[in-house]
Amino acid sequence: MIVFFRADDCRECDAIEEALVELVLAHRVVRFAGDQPYEGLPEGLSPPVLADGGEWFAGGRAIRRRLDELGEFKAEWDKFQSDACYCDDQGNVI
Repeated sequence: MIVFFRADDCRECDAIEEALVELVLAHRVVRFAGDQPYEGLPEGLSPPVLADGGEWFAGGRAIRRRLDELGEFKAEWDKFQSDACYCDDQGNVI
């Protein structure tokens, strides 16, 4: 599952969180307020950070690139997710 680590007072984080919702990707948001320690993040990283499948994406630009990749993958995946059937040239369901 995707985990998005964000600061409460971060406008860029608001946009990233909105993009996650629009992509309809399963995710969890971890919010940090004020001087709260960044528990759960690798040492040296601070929000915004996205964790996805063991990979860490730090900073708005890296996160946006990752979300673009996931959006492209999801669009391709969605092409084949329907209740339609496929037929060969003779009308046989395949």
